[in-house]
Amino acid sequence: MPDAALRLSARDRLLDLLAVVTVVPVLVAVWLAVRGAWQVYHPPARPVRQRPETVGLAGERVMVPGAGGLPLACWWIPAAGPADAVVIGHGIRRDSGSVMALAKRLHDAGYHVLTFDMRNHGESAQDHLLRGQSPLTGIDHHRVVQYVAGRPEMDGRKVALIGFSMTSWTAMWAARREPDLVRAVICDSGPSMDMIRTMGRTYDVARPKMPRLLRGPMLFRIGKTAFTRASAFFFQLAEWPQLLPDPSVPVLFVVGDRDPVVRPDDVRTQMAHYPGSTLWVVPRASHTTSVVVEPEEFVRRVTGVLDQAGFTPAGRESVESG
Repeated sequence: MPDAALRLSARDRLLDLLAVVTVVPVLVAVWLAVRGAWQVYHPPARPVRQRPETVGLAGERVMVPGAGGLPLACWWIPAAGPADAVVIGHGIRRDSGSVMALAKRLHDAGYHVLTFDMRNHGESAQDHLLRGQSPLTGIDHHRVVQYVAGRPEMDGRKVALIGFSMTSWTAMWAARREPDLVRAVICDSGPSMDMIRTMGRTYDVARPKMPRLLRGPMLFRIGKTAFTRASAFFFQLAEWPQLLPDPSVPVLFVVGDRDPVVRPDDVRTQMAHYPGSTLWVVPRASHTTSVVVEPEEFVRRVTGVLDQAGFTPAGRESVESG
């Protein structure tokens, strides 16, 4: 028979059961939140649906070595003649296919275009790293810009950067380091001045899709805290803001008036750091959807910034010289 000292009363058994029932949901909430934070920067692999040929373009596939030599999948889409270039990034959990329609419009406007997949996204390589996504993705974007500058078609020409969400931040990183080359920047749905608050809002947006148990006030708060802290740990935020050495470089900030993650006021707080900046708040647009909601106006405003910065599309030089 078991030792009498080891026998548990009904009350003890009930307390034991309550302890297990209470702790397990908390552990599940924390584990799911930390895994979700990891997947922000290491999303599950999925096929890239849009390529240059999908939208009627002829693109050259190139692999550019990013930070640590990690291969970044890029599409170089040359203009029909001498021209300046536009480099387009994409948002978290997406890939270059999500900006291919924009690449088509800017190519039609006469510019060389390069799109790229961020590390751990699309057809770029996986880094399997625990920390440091912030500085690594910044270096990656810079390496992509340097690759464009070295193309024989460029021959000292200018580069503009378009970033969505996270790549709006990395675009600023690259622009700061190449002030003579990068002469215009367009930032859609970012960057945010407060990374913790932004990631908290990202968790808020996901709440309706969570299991019912995790949506309750206490477990949701626990999960949100774990998610934001894990995101900050994995991201390892680098210095912000990334100030541009030349304040005359035009910067266009784009944000949807229905964006639940990066709000117009978030962007306004940082515009003082960029004297050459303007803001377009897009009605009915959410996070990174302005280019979908207002595609023609988006391109019109982008090309307006390029004109302001003295960019030259293919065909303009011959017309002007003639």
